[in-house]
Amino acid sequence: MANKIVVLVGFLGSVWLSPLTAQGYDELDLKNFNYNIGGGFSVPVNPTARNFGVDGNFTTGAGTNFNSHNSIEGDFMWAGLPTAVSLLRPVNGPTGNAFLIALMGDYRLRFDHIRDSRYGVYVLGGGGWYYRHFSVDRNFVVPALTPCQPIFFWWGFACNGGFVDSRTIATHASSAGGVNGGAGFTVRMDDGWSFFAEARYHYAWSQFIPTTLTTVTFGFRFH
Repeated sequence: MANKIVVLVGFLGSVWLSPLTAQGYDELDLKNFNYNIGGGFSVPVNPTARNFGVDGNFTTGAGTNFNSHNSIEGDFMWAGLPTAVSLLRPVNGPTGNAFLIALMGDYRLRFDHIRDSRYGVYVLGGGGWYYRHFSVDRNFVVPALTPCQPIFFWWGFACNGGFVDSRTIATHASSAGGVNGGAGFTVRMDDGWSFFAEARYHYAWSQFIPTTLTTVTFGFRFH
């Protein structure tokens, strides 16, 4: 499912931009339009880092520029969440996988030229919807009297009286609001395009345990 979403978003982004290229910039007023696409890696921080490791991320987005310094944009992000430890400690249980999808609205303050050079910087921040999805490789029943640990909350199990409820689970999803903030560095290219490197922190109020991670992304921005 995750791969299909990434491919679909990338395809739609390409289809969206292709008419602009075909018609030429001279025929369209694009000074108030911005677009970005990139990828990199995501680094969980506690409490997420206790149970998940480093993986890749993909981002894309578009928006409008109010002037040469102030912009707003809508961003899509997919980030992998590989298990860093045994899925169901201390039970010798199945393996699984997880990913995070976010739809965000962000404000960006940018300075495209530092002392008339082609290098620039920007800061951005905002909030949106974060969807955390987990799946295990098969339905799994936790043995009776298994002590409850935080990892069980991540994967959708419930606890009762200090022990995990003995029930079957294959997938679990959690949707929540969240916020993000970060900064980036740009290198100006031709026709309004720039190469960018960006670091951003994300915090979502997900069910049971918050989702917290930092993403490092490299890609291209238009305006």
